[in-house]
Amino acid sequence: MSPDEQRLSEDRANRKAARGLFDRRIAQVRADLAARSVPARIKAKATDEAAKAIEHGVAVAKESKGIIAATVGALALWFFRAPLLAFVSGLFASKQDLVQDQADSTGGETEESSESE
Repeated sequence: MSPDEQRLSEDRANRKAARGLFDRRIAQVRADLAARSVPARIKAKATDEAAKAIEHGVAVAKESKGIIAATVGALALWFFRAPLLAFVSGLFASKQDLVQDQADSTGGETEESSESE
């Protein structure tokens, strides 16, 4: 057998071996797809990734409770800012009304003017 014929024979053997490996892999992929479809695999992977993200979020939340509490407090203040501002302005308005009523009852003197005399 000449070197070219021997090389051709070895190349054919390698090609047949590679084809055999390829055919086995294709058969395995087909069997896997028959067992579970592509959409089912995508759903399972998405569910797994979501579960990992939630676990990571819980771990981060456990490590930084103060930051989360401050953020929740800031959000609560932001959402309830209008009623809180109305309440605070109502408090200051009632104090001003009280000072005005005292000034009217004493004949125009306020507490500051009576203290300075």
